[in-house]
Amino acid sequence: MVKKINICLILIIIVTVSFFTVYKMNKNHEDKLYDVLYSEIKYAANKCYLEKKCNESFDLQTLYDNNYLDTEYDPITKEELNKNLKISIDKDVINIEK
Repeated sequence: MVKKINICLILIIIVTVSFFTVYKMNKNHEDKLYDVLYSEIKYAANKCYLEKKCNESFDLQTLYDNNYLDTEYDPITKEELNKNLKISIDKDVINIEK
């Protein structure tokens, strides 16, 4: 009887640790996907600003209109990003309203 309880406890521990490990890996992967997306937008915004086609504050549609970006999609939900996403540049720091 004690042997069966020990085996059950070990299995519960293994399943729990496995679940949290997979969850953490998935979350980390999603974070990296968003980092790539936003770094791509920041790069295009910086290029647009340096070429003086964008002001200090503009939206994603401005980057689309000036051909700095193609239509961007959310990497998780696969939905198109909001074209009214605000982008601002203040003292060479690019901020994206998420």
